[in-house]
Amino acid sequence: MSVHRGEWRVHASAVDDIRVIENSLVWLCGDGVNISTEKEKSSLGAPMYTISASMNAKQSMFSLGKLERDSIEGILNSGVESRIDEDKFLHLRIDLAELSGGKGVVTTDNDTMVAKGRFKLEVYPGQSSYKVATSIFEGLICK
Repeated sequence: MSVHRGEWRVHASAVDDIRVIENSLVWLCGDGVNISTEKEKSSLGAPMYTISASMNAKQSMFSLGKLERDSIEGILNSGVESRIDEDKFLHLRIDLAELSGGKGVVTTDNDTMVAKGRFKLEVYPGQSSYKVATSIFEGLICK
């Protein structure tokens, strides 16, 4: 069981070190991932950046494999179903400071900068998206 594709997205201000964020996403997703950085204006007119990494199925599984074991266990213990939307996308948030240090730590803290992950689950008729996601995370723990 797997995912079709995935994406990590970071919203950063003009004072953030964009290169560090881009390099952190390369570490998280692996070489060859498509990273794009777009300069925009916030609703108040301040410059901001949206940095995103788009991944195919193989890169997505590699990226999920970079999550810390404690984070994966936390996802399984807190209930995977709350992270899956009606379109069968799995949603994760990684602490950006931890990511910059080479750790994939999932967070629920709303007061920290995050990389937001969105993964399209490979779910076929008769399958439960919850069971597919649970199987993915259980497989990552067994590695």
